[in-house]
Amino acid sequence: MSPAGIISPMIDPVDDVTGDLPVATESPIRLQFSSPEKLHTVLLMKDLFDQWVILQTWSGRQQARGGSRPLPCDNLEAGLDALSAIARTHRERGLVQLEAV
Repeated sequence: MSPAGIISPMIDPVDDVTGDLPVATESPIRLQFSSPEKLHTVLLMKDLFDQWVILQTWSGRQQARGGSRPLPCDNLEAGLDALSAIARTHRERGLVQLEAV
């Protein structure tokens, strides 16, 4: 139970053993890169364990091929550094960064 008797979301509200559900409040940092054949999305966010992680996803425009890869980060600064390196690599490979929506 939260301070002042306010009920907060729990993973399992049936018992008193389970703790509050950790919800990251920071908005993810999202970058998208595109080429005529590819679409790549990169997210820097906190996971349910309150750890920073970069999630990279990709897909082909004409085929259903795609995938994802998580990259754990020690802290926000390390995540931002990794995000910059990923963005630089995508630009070097000819992908164009799309505007944020």
